[in-house]
Amino acid sequence: MKPAIVYVTRTGHCRMLAEMASRVVGGKVWEIGDRERRSGLFGFIRSGQQSTFNMATPIEDPNADLRDIDTLILVTPIWAGRLAPPVRTWMRSHVEEVRGKRIFLIASNSGGSTVRLQQSFEKEFLPIDELLSVPIQLSEEQKLEKLEAFLGKS
Repeated sequence: MKPAIVYVTRTGHCRMLAEMASRVVGGKVWEIGDRERRSGLFGFIRSGQQSTFNMATPIEDPNADLRDIDTLILVTPIWAGRLAPPVRTWMRSHVEEVRGKRIFLIASNSGGSTVRLQQSFEKEFLPIDELLSVPIQLSEEQKLEKLEAFLGKS
């Protein structure tokens, strides 16, 4: 596997998952810079609203080098059951670059369903080859075990 790992994070959880994934399979890690203010109650509400309505928001594109990869590993939080808007913005800009590559989605959540996330992602972009849900409540050891099992089978 020759992956690129691209993520966005609000709390740091997705950064930790992206770094763990890199330790498991290698590959460079790229952070999508979120230019939207998301702190506090209003930031939380705005984030959920933007996800619900499939909005794209301003980002700082990490300019990930996707030329020589065969797998894109996207690490994203689930907001309101859907894709985080910064990842949506990034995918809209890079969908043609990742077409034909395997897409693995690692979803950080509170333990809810990932069905809407997968359906909305595949409707808007491309089919997902593999999807892993990683609840934030798990210990770091449990998260690493899940990632090793998920990425090791590829």
